[in-house]
Amino acid sequence: MTGRAEIVTAIEAYCRAQSEQDAEAWAALYAEDVVYEDPVGIRQVRGKDQVVGPIWYDIVRNAVRIWLTDTVIVCGSEALAILACEMGPPDRRRGLSPIVDQFRFDAEGRIVSVRGFYNLPEPVSAQTPA
Repeated sequence: MTGRAEIVTAIEAYCRAQSEQDAEAWAALYAEDVVYEDPVGIRQVRGKDQVVGPIWYDIVRNAVRIWLTDTVIVCGSEALAILACEMGPPDRRRGLSPIVDQFRFDAEGRIVSVRGFYNLPEPVSAQTPA
């Protein structure tokens, strides 16, 4: 069984791997049968090959920098992390907060599920004029 300290350490490593663009550290976090849904209801991939492939390429391409903004909540082998991030090229950097990532871990401490919740920007046509 993975304990609270190991889960918090894994989530900190999840943030650090993205922010430092450390592909090896990123790959080490995941179980082979991981399900990665980010954002929830929009994009879901299955399998470590997808998380270390297309998902990783999006993280690098967007120069994601992500960090914890509050205490990680751990219940058994699951956790909620409250996060914020910056992404995009230097001339069009944008921030996103709050982000709530829901994690599930296996007995070896590998991530078997990630679900990312955050508000997506509304399309211009859906915005109400001021």
